[in-house]
Amino acid sequence: MTDTTIRAVESIALRLPLPTPISSALALYTHVDATAVRLRTEGGLIGFGITAGLGGSASAAIKPYIDAELAPLAIGQEATSPEALWARLWSPNKPRMRAGLGVWALSAMDIACWDVVGKAAGLPVHRLLGGFRSDVPVYGSGGWLSLSDSELIAECQNFAGKGITAYKYKIGTSRDKERTALLRGEMGDEFTLFADANQRFTVAEALETARMLAEHGVAWFEEPVLADSTDDLAEVAASSPVPVAAGENVYFSWGFREICDRRAATYLQPDVGRCGGISEFAKIAHLADAYNLALSSHLWHELSISLVGAVRSGFMVEYAELIPDDALTHPFEVTDGQIRVPDTPGHGVELTSDALDRFAV
Repeated sequence: MTDTTIRAVESIALRLPLPTPISSALALYTHVDATAVRLRTEGGLIGFGITAGLGGSASAAIKPYIDAELAPLAIGQEATSPEALWARLWSPNKPRMRAGLGVWALSAMDIACWDVVGKAAGLPVHRLLGGFRSDVPVYGSGGWLSLSDSELIAECQNFAGKGITAYKYKIGTSRDKERTALLRGEMGDEFTLFADANQRFTVAEALETARMLAEHGVAWFEEPVLADSTDDLAEVAASSPVPVAAGENVYFSWGFREICDRRAATYLQPDVGRCGGISEFAKIAHLADAYNLALSSHLWHELSISLVGAVRSGFMVEYAELIPDDALTHPFEVTDGQIRVPDTPGHGVELTSDALDRFAV
């Protein structure tokens, strides 16, 4: 039997340039900032983990935190006991892991651990977590505020050309109504539209915007208000004619439990690289089941399809082409609006050695 004791932990700060700058109601972005983790066992297995965000330089803080705080706690531990390792990393670091970059670091470590679990078992992580479906529907994500009207329509039509039947676009400017009407007019009534406000509005503004979105048949209203205020989110959800989606900035399963208890969202959108890793994502998925809510994800379809597709509550995965195709060891192609879950042992997501060298900061 392969020795799965953790021998070494390597972290790598990365900056992956975007083809063109993109913008939301939050900021203008020129790159993906990421931190990769390679967890090596005594028996030679390597688990790959990653956490990432648009713009910024979070990796400049996450990498040394992993190296100085988390790696020493992990070395010598059993990689195939992810819950035990998660607790070992989290427990002494609670003051630095209430939210934020500390949890991003923990998430990357946990993702790498689960990769080893799958490889040691000879099974895809998707099947270890439930294996509900092998092909997962995706929605096209973009609609950046930096796009012209013609570019907006072209992007949406490009997604539709892949068989994708839903598209998410950004709102938060004086042209929200005009862009929404344009998309609905060009794509027709049968095409699904999602709107993402990136925490742009107050409660009153959000409800006014929701009425406009409802007039154009928009199917969800994402992050309408400040993510830190579940009270505000619940107030919007209670009165909005459009269902609310939220979760990309929510940490741990207990953060999602509050959203569920308050009925503050209909669609849950955990980010596996932020919420606490695969261990926490799985718990959030079961919360969605228990509360009869729909489970989606925030970005990073490469890994999210295995997790959303593993459970009954899985709805759709966000598909945004942010990581260069040649940077990954496994292709993630859309066919008829769906992506097939990797059937290799582990979670099936890894950057090539060339990409790790090329994009290292």
